[in-house]
Amino acid sequence: MIRTTRASSMAAMPAAALLLTLTSACGAAHSGDVQPDAVEKKARTLLQQTLDALHPTVGTPGTTAYSDRWTQCATETPGQHRFRYVYGLALAVPQAKAKAVMRAANAYFTKQGYTVNYSDAPDKRTTAGLPKSEWTVGLGVQSAESIVLEVNSGCVFTRHDPKTKA
Repeated sequence: MIRTTRASSMAAMPAAALLLTLTSACGAAHSGDVQPDAVEKKARTLLQQTLDALHPTVGTPGTTAYSDRWTQCATETPGQHRFRYVYGLALAVPQAKAKAVMRAANAYFTKQGYTVNYSDAPDKRTTAGLPKSEWTVGLGVQSAESIVLEVNSGCVFTRHDPKTKA
């Protein structure tokens, strides 16, 4: 029979409490939970990096807000909230430059290790997915005078519900 003294069992209590706290905290957090503002920041960063990579091809075009919205994902798990964030700009780049822009974008996506997706009109639109995530970056001709650059987070678990727009 093993005997423990009251002092040795009291010394073990803080370690047990710490272990219980750590395992409880891990169970409470969902894999991938993020603050909505962190998602928005990443989207803006990805958009700016892509725009910087396109600079030699498009110069510094004028931009107009195209999309800045959260939408709730269709499939939900009770107690877990998933939302999609889309952020985009319309670039004042004529359609005549679209082929060169799409080529430059695909070269950048490949260099970054993104997966370039199939496009039925590669001279007019392209999208690429970031490795091991649901994030996508895409470009497409919007009109004769503009090309849209858009970043989509895919469905992500958020710590709280962001403001959605219809």
